[in-house]
Amino acid sequence: WEHPILSRHAPPRILQASSVRRTTAPDEDFSDQTNARTAKQLADRGVRVSIGAHGQQQGLAAHWEIWSFARGGWSPLEALRAATIFPAEHLGYQNDLGSLEEGKLADLVILDANPLEDIHNTDDISKVMLGGRLYDAATMNEEVTGGRKRAPYWWE
Repeated sequence: WEHPILSRHAPPRILQASSVRRTTAPDEDFSDQTNARTAKQLADRGVRVSIGAHGQQQGLAAHWEIWSFARGGWSPLEALRAATIFPAEHLGYQNDLGSLEEGKLADLVILDANPLEDIHNTDDISKVMLGGRLYDAATMNEEVTGGRKRAPYWWE
């Protein structure tokens, strides 16, 4: 609930104290790193493993799962591949998305920091490109490719 992306793009009622869970256990007590270690063992044996983000906070859940993979022993590059090209391959969309290549759909994020240096940099997002249109991540106003302004959210 304290994440800057949430505070900009989530309804305030979701961020109210009554709607959040308090973290009471240290990171090492969570089972996600155990699950990620097991997933890494499978990946090391040739099984294509990808993130899933099972309906937690939309948009951020994928980042949390990438970080979880890293906590389970995946290198940052391995975790990023599990979030990009591997899911595209699983769905049969590798010719259209999952990597940066000419002719593929232009849906991507532009980061301000390198996730290969610190995997938590995956959510240090400055720009978002969707369908070839570039948006400022903070305002979601279109830049460079047009001048559309984000319409007010329903709660604004």
